[in-house]
Formats: sequence, structure tokens, C-alpha cells
Amino acid sequence: MSPPLSGFPTVTPAVVIKLNVANANPHAYTDNLLLVPGVIHTGSTFTHFDCPSGTIESAEGFSPAFKAKVNFGADWCTFDADKEHGRLNLKVVARTEEGTSISLDYNGVIRMDEAAWKVFTMQPDAKTMAFGAATGSCHFVVGDEKLKALENNVFAGNGRIIVGENGLVAESRLCQIVPSTDMD
Repeated sequence: MSPPLSGFPTVTPAVVIKLNVANANPHAYTDNLLLVPGVIHTGSTFTHFDCPSGTIESAEGFSPAFKAKVNFGADWCTFDADKEHGRLNLKVVARTEEGTSISLDYNGVIRMDEAAWKVFTMQPDAKTMAFGAATGSCHFVVGDEKLKALENNVFAGNGRIIVGENGLVAESRLCQIVPSTDMD
């Protein structure tokens, strides 16, 4: 029997992103005031979601510690032709409390079930999605040397959509991928 494999990375809780979803802009039409996503050349459907505000902040105990307010965000989201998965392509620009710019790109995959479709088509009976349906990875660009560790590491995590009285909030919890130093 072979010895167990080593060399796998570990994770450290790092960043929490919360984005307010303001509008969905399908590349198609509306049907009885319900949004109907548009079909693109790949057979997937495409909807652009505006995320004009929110927060990005470090998880408790993570360094570098920071808090930032989002001043622009958008998700160019496609849904596979078989309607089983969505592809998230999120871009966000934020400013820390100290006035430093942070930009992030988040790419992910979401498992689309009936409950997820209700959220993404903004149905009145939509409910908050649990963590576990969406996973993704994130890349940061920062404007302050103190936050450079965000650029120089790899982050991955999971997300959910919170359905609230004031609309939708997209939340992602990211971990820093900590490389292994094992030698097989």
C-alpha cells in the first residue's frame, strides 16, 4: 500500500465580501415584468448584475487587517445551456478606511437548483441560499504596500446570496491558500 499523499495546501480564513445587488440586466427581454436572461452564442444565458455598494474586510485574525467600502461592482454571470451551473465573473473596486484602492476579480461556479434559479431571476418567493452551492477564487490588486500580501497570495472560498427586505446581498468568504512545505 502506498503512503498517503502529502504536499496539499491548507487554508486560513482571510476575507469577507458583502455586495448589495441593485439591478439585473439580462441580455434579452422581460416577460410579465420577470427578468428572462438572454441567450449568447455559446448557448449559455448571460445576465449582468450591478453591485454598486458593499464591504470587503479581513476576517478576524487575518493579516493584513483592513476594511473597505465598495464603490463599484458588477457580475457578468453566465448560466450553462443545461441550466445546471452558473459562471460568476465579478469585478469590484473599493476604498479602505485609509483611502487606499483595492480591486478584485472573482471567478466562480454555482450549482443551479430550483432555489438558486428563484434568487437569480428575482422571484418573490426566493429564499437565502446556504453556503455550499457556489465556490470561487479571487485575485486582488492593491494601492498600498501594507496590503501587498493580498496581491501576493491565492484566495478561494464559497459564497451565498442573502435575500433580505432591502434586496439581495452576495456574500463570499475567502480563505488564503497556504502552500505546503512537505517533501514527498
